[in-house]
Amino acid sequence: MAETRYAYGDIAARFGVRPERMADYLALTGDAVDNIPGVPGVGPKTAAALLAEFASLDDLYANLERVPGLPIRGAARIESRLREHRDAAYLARELTRIACDMPLEVSANALKRRAPDLGTLAAFYDAAGFGPMLRLQAERIRRQLDPG
Repeated sequence: MAETRYAYGDIAARFGVRPERMADYLALTGDAVDNIPGVPGVGPKTAAALLAEFASLDDLYANLERVPGLPIRGAARIESRLREHRDAAYLARELTRIACDMPLEVSANALKRRAPDLGTLAAFYDAAGFGPMLRLQAERIRRQLDPG
């Protein structure tokens, strides 16, 4: 899936939630790639169904008593698991949320994509003890962005 790219409008069809709700979705399902467990027993379909019913993770936890009445398989067990793993769900949301409030003391021009400085990267890779794979990736990117 690493090579798969989704447009904004494709996210809901793929995951069952809008992009703005992915942190809540991942708080429930977890994220194996980042070693975030989520709530046991809450998979992608269940998380999407819960977030279709509730506006957010906060709304879900404010209304947990409604969960057993939802047309979700094992809804009573899900309520119990949500209660038991509340702290883990909120921690997972914090870990999966993209921080958008970080101050940046850099110009927009400095953030534009450009070819990497291979010499500076090589020095960093040497100092950090990185192997050849990152060097090859940097060279590939440089050829793409600066073919001349």
